[in-house]
Amino acid sequence: MPPQEELFSDQSEQTEQPDAGNGEAAAAEQGPAEEAAAGWQELIEQAEDQSGADDPIVQLVQEYKEAIKARDEAEDKYLRAAAEFANARRRAELRADNEVRSAKELILAGFLPVVDDLDRALLAVPADGDTYPWLEGFTLIQRKLAGVLERQGVTPIQAEGQPFDPALHQAVLVEESDDAPSGIVLQELQRGYLLDGRVLRPAMVKVAQ
Repeated sequence: MPPQEELFSDQSEQTEQPDAGNGEAAAAEQGPAEEAAAGWQELIEQAEDQSGADDPIVQLVQEYKEAIKARDEAEDKYLRAAAEFANARRRAELRADNEVRSAKELILAGFLPVVDDLDRALLAVPADGDTYPWLEGFTLIQRKLAGVLERQGVTPIQAEGQPFDPALHQAVLVEESDDAPSGIVLQELQRGYLLDGRVLRPAMVKVAQ
């Protein structure tokens, strides 16, 4: 190679080497600068958080939110407890009503055979029964007993001549009849009774076919 070309080649290599060194130095200087900026940003955020925590207004708002949340939770618990109490009270009242009605039905149903016997005894009185002095006493007892039952809500079921109702009547006999259409009660064999509008004892009847 000619001496002149070697000279130019050495000069170009010397020129390129300083550029590489400058790039490394710039990168080295840029790294600590970025780390310092990130550190300052973190310090600023911490200072802002600390200042917000120490601000009385921020604390009051936070306490207000917590109080509202506590109030809502307490109100929800109260409403739940009130609903459970109301349901329990209704169940207790219903159970008490059922128990009272069951006891009432049991007691009043025990009087019905006595009423049946009195009715049959008075029906068996002969035509000249007015001459018997004891008949008036039995009739008075029958009226008093019927009055006691009526005051307790016991009323007789209308059966004879009425359409047969399986909810009120118990068909014991079925008979063909030319005088009554099918399904009409021809005769009441045993009187039935209602207690407060509900069947205490169904009426035993004979029904036309």
